[in-house]
Amino acid sequence: MQSSSENVSLQFLNTNTCSSTTLDQTSNYEKVHALKLAESYVWTCVSPVLIVVGIFGNCLNLAVLKKLRFWRRTPLFLIFILAITDITVLLDGLLSYWIEYTFKLDIRTLSDASCKISLFVLYFAMHYSSWILVCLIIDRFIKTNFPFLYMRVATIRKTSVIALAAFIILAGINMHFFWTNGIKGENGIKGKTESCGNLTPAYEFFGEYVFTYIDLVILSLLPFTIMLILNIFVYRALKRHLKFTKSSVVESRNSRKTPNRRHFSQKLTRMLLLNSSYFLLTTVPISVYLIYDSYNKCENELKKTKMECCKVCLVCVPYSYYSLNFVWYATCNKAFWEKTKEIFGFKTHG
Repeated sequence: MQSSSENVSLQFLNTNTCSSTTLDQTSNYEKVHALKLAESYVWTCVSPVLIVVGIFGNCLNLAVLKKLRFWRRTPLFLIFILAITDITVLLDGLLSYWIEYTFKLDIRTLSDASCKISLFVLYFAMHYSSWILVCLIIDRFIKTNFPFLYMRVATIRKTSVIALAAFIILAGINMHFFWTNGIKGENGIKGKTESCGNLTPAYEFFGEYVFTYIDLVILSLLPFTIMLILNIFVYRALKRHLKFTKSSVVESRNSRKTPNRRHFSQKLTRMLLLNSSYFLLTTVPISVYLIYDSYNKCENELKKTKMECCKVCLVCVPYSYYSLNFVWYATCNKAFWEKTKEIFGFKTHG
């Protein structure tokens, strides 16, 4: 009688345990499904907005810079390069993600060449964009702190040489994609769920545990450190200049051209100060995440989906930097806004 009672109790406990496990699995499945829907929504709905705004805005940048005769001023020349680089990042990076999630087509898996070239161009363009921005901040640092030195060193020819040197160095750093990455199948077998990635375990180790640190330093940490320090000096110089302007009684009235040019330069400096600050805030989190992701391999489906959802958000944030440059330029610099209105046929004042 006692044995029968124990069997009934055990059966009841087992039934409850199974029911609880089933409920947990159902709950987890629903959470995973909801997270995947959210991830898909970000790629299919948010990314096209960033792509359209970014490409349209950067093309407007190019048109405005042409009207401002970018080839005559070093900061405008660098902004011109930056606009082209940002368009490249949006087309090769964000557009690829959008096509993959919307049309279930991974452009990188079309051929071995498309895999290698796409990865190389994306990483190179992102790195180059970072360092062109560094060049811009250095330009403003010299302009605000050493104006007489600036007149001697800030020439289009010297700036072109520096931009070309950065181009060659960064291309060399990212050249490894041409032999470390390519089309591979599941378990290394081609033709079976092909993907674009590291070709061998050694290259996998390099990509996951070595290059992620190189990428963090080149894309974020080193530019972050340089720009943060120089931005402080630029901000202090602008503050000093503002105090000097307010306390100054004597002002030249013979020429309007020099004050206008000085005013344009100050606006440009403030604009770049804001732009570089936004860059610092948007690029560091994704670089740190990629390193964390290398060491934190989730086996649990729910945790893995949460990580992917987090990655999507962190990836979209830096892409917003590449998309919104025109907004910063037009908001912080009146000359940009006036030239933009000219392009669309609106009359400008002054």
